[in-house]
Amino acid sequence: MNQVRASKLIAIVITSLCVMAMCSLGFWQLDRMAQKQQRIASITEKQGKESLSLIDALSMKAPEDRIVSFEGTPNGDKVLLLDNQIHEQRVGYDVLAPVQTNAGWVLVNYGWLPAPDLSRSLPAVKISHHSQQFEGVVSQPSHNPLVKETLTSASRFPARIQQISISTASELLSLNLLPYVVVLTSKNDLFVRRYNSVVMPPEKHLGYAIQWFGLAIAAALIGGFAIMKKGRQYE
Repeated sequence: MNQVRASKLIAIVITSLCVMAMCSLGFWQLDRMAQKQQRIASITEKQGKESLSLIDALSMKAPEDRIVSFEGTPNGDKVLLLDNQIHEQRVGYDVLAPVQTNAGWVLVNYGWLPAPDLSRSLPAVKISHHSQQFEGVVSQPSHNPLVKETLTSASRFPARIQQISISTASELLSLNLLPYVVVLTSKNDLFVRRYNSVVMPPEKHLGYAIQWFGLAIAAALIGGFAIMKKGRQYE
């Protein structure tokens, strides 16, 4: 009899833990949805305002998502290619180059280029060395702990990188870069330019939350039914 009670207790504990874990994931998705909604509202507010100079934007507390226009001189000899960037189901690279401005050196994302072939060869990139006007959006690179940077030093350029890290890029380029990236938004015949401020919309997080809560309910029902059935077998 004690063995039956112990077995039922273990089943109850396991079922409860599963339900709690799934509910926690559901509430986490709801929290992510709220964060995305706040971010979208902030972006809409910031981008509804006039374009700022780079110095004015960077002097603000939260310059991310601000539209900026500035003059700068690119260093076209030190190009970085951000690997594994998908556009319309095609694999390619985001092209980045350092640009000297009156605010300092800033890493500029020129846009996306398709990979030449499937052999992992790099596309030919030509960046003008002349002073020019830039228009774009200030972005702060996010760190993905699941992505490991394989490039520790660059003997030649363009150099392939796995994610944007300002500290790593500063070392590779031997420059003191500003802690932001400017993503260019003006139309260009060579590059595909897109600014994805929010990769996953809030609606997807809501969908995932509903799925987790549904799984929690299903686990509770199945676990409860199994525990009751097992209890009756020993009556």
